[in-house]
Amino acid sequence: MKIDRKEAFIQALEQLYGDYQYESALFGTHNYTTISSNLCYSKSHFTKLISGSATDAMYDRALENINKLKRLSELEDLHSKAKIEIPNSEGKIWKYLSFILLALTALSTYGYFNVDGFSQTNKDDLAPVSDHPLNMYFDFNDAHYYKSPYLTEEQVHEYCPCSAFEGRWQLSDEYIIPIPYKIPGLYYVGKKADIRLKCRKTNSSSKGHDLIGFENIENEIWFDKSKSPIDVEGDINEANKISEYLNTLNFSQDDNFIKIANVYSCFYDEIKITSDSIYRLGEPCGRYANGIDENILKEFNLDLNHIIEYIIGNMIFAQCDPIKNQYNDPNELVNGESLLEFPCKCYSKNENLGLGGAYSYNKTIQLMQQNYQSNLFCAEKNNTN
Repeated sequence: MKIDRKEAFIQALEQLYGDYQYESALFGTHNYTTISSNLCYSKSHFTKLISGSATDAMYDRALENINKLKRLSELEDLHSKAKIEIPNSEGKIWKYLSFILLALTALSTYGYFNVDGFSQTNKDDLAPVSDHPLNMYFDFNDAHYYKSPYLTEEQVHEYCPCSAFEGRWQLSDEYIIPIPYKIPGLYYVGKKADIRLKCRKTNSSSKGHDLIGFENIENEIWFDKSKSPIDVEGDINEANKISEYLNTLNFSQDDNFIKIANVYSCFYDEIKITSDSIYRLGEPCGRYANGIDENILKEFNLDLNHIIEYIIGNMIFAQCDPIKNQYNDPNELVNGESLLEFPCKCYSKNENLGLGGAYSYNKTIQLMQQNYQSNLFCAEKNNTN
């Protein structure tokens, strides 16, 4: 299915620009940089589309944008023809002027909104659409001088098994964490995480077993206008009870819930791979909010800065349990399929929800684009205990 979408994307570009020349990276006489600029895409975004690593939603939006460019080109052609034809009657003059005005209106509207702005984003699409802040360092680009942070082909076997984990990962499933506050009803929703993992280069005994990661995270804060407290039957301290309750919440479909802000965070990860386990430790590097609903904040007297700085800031200390290493043979890692599911607990210094100060959630990440995809030969597999 992904191959069909990639082929459809290439065929649409050929119809607009000319035949695809793979070796020269051209469509007709147009290079990738020109085309990505016309589509209002970054170079890395276009690279994902042309390489087949983009999501279905990204391909759908790209095809819609190419169709818009086609219609725009047709309008420009008609506009040019209208300018060179000389009307021979007053009625025709007004007819041509009306047509030209319509064409100019369409062109100005297109110029006001970028191409991708017309495409509606699927709220359920977890694949990262916005660029990772480090994408120009980690992702292939057409710069003349480019040094990848990943291992070279000469190094991958030397740093096995961590070399198999290098590449782009993303958050697989959303997670929900209740926010302790002076009134009930606040929830922190993990929506997206665009992650780059790379081997730590070292000559120590842990060589080939340590990864470092950089996460660009998009979260949301939702508020229950009914201010209903968490209602769990039985022992509220049981992690599965809390998870079952949170899984019943449907923020977008329940009129009582309203999103009050988007929160963007940067995270630094340290991951250790042993023969039987994988360990993860994460640390925040900063966060900010936008898309703020000021009316709701005023109506319910919510202090967003206090929530982000002192409550979420205190909650960010998260501890994840180690998981079983299902990829003792690193060659079993597969793009779009392999998962690392870490059971985590988020601790708060301001706990007032009766949950014992620790909120359980699962952080599951999915391998999307492996840096080195050929077979690996490990001289010594996972010998760290």
